Amino acid sequence: MASELVKRYLSVEDKVFLVTGGAAGVGAGVVRALLEENARHVAFLDVLDREGSLLEFELLNKYGPLTAKFIKCDVSDEEQLANAYKYVLNKYRRLDGVINNAAVLSVDESIYKRMVDVNFTAVVHSTMKAFQVMGRDNGMYSIGGLVINISSLLALHLSNRLPVYASTKTAVLQFSMAMGAQEQHSKSGVRVMTICLGPTDTAILDRSNLQNFDKKFSEQLTSRVQSRQKVASAVTGILHVMEHGKSGSTWIVKNDQPAYEYTEKINEAFKILSETY
Repeated sequence: MASELVKRYLSVEDKVFLVTGGAAGVGAGVVRALLEENARHVAFLDVLDREGSLLEFELLNKYGPLTAKFIKCDVSDEEQLANAYKYVLNKYRRLDGVINNAAVLSVDESIYKRMVDVNFTAVVHSTMKAFQVMGRDNGMYSIGGLVINISSLLALHLSNRLPVYASTKTAVLQFSMAMGAQEQHSKSGVRVMTICLGPTDTAILDRSNLQNFDKKFSEQLTSRVQSRQKVASAVTGILHVMEHGKSGSTWIVKNDQPAYEYTEKINEAFKILSETY
């Protein structure tokens, strides 16, 4: 009943979506959920060829022809990402929503650039492409739309652990807040929201993957494995924000709890930080 009192900005039904990092984990959960809610079409991007192809096969059998399309794409490659957007537009002549979910987590310093490129630079590029396509002020399709950028609770927690990963997620948060500001939204009609996910039961926190971390931090992550939230909980939270989130808002989805808005506290924190600016 409470959710019915919240303004509903979007109905998923008959809409066209693009999801990055959509072949597995939370991304795949979002793809499935959008089609379950009667989205017209969902294109999902990933570098995981086998997983993406299997998911596409599953979805086409369940929901019918043209409902889902896997596009093998390294989102950090601007040309590949631009071509993915071009495919969707050529096929459906519209785009209603983009969920930027792709991410890389590692403590291997040799791939720090990869984390920055995927976790932040690709989010910026994809968001800008979404504005070019959906923005009412650009005149291409002029329909407005939404962008959801997935951040992390690590963006809100100052720590010396995972400094590159955490920094990319902090950058996603501040970038999304700026892109979703009222001035931008009133011109473009594109809502931009940020979701900070808590530890979620995906491969990124798989026990075998924890071997790549130092012993102390690996033990800390492992101790949280039993309490990390289900993918379904993260997906439910993301859909709630899609439908009800105001542009520029920040949300938290953690511990299998309903999504809750954190915008006011984020704004208060930035106000304090900027007092001496």
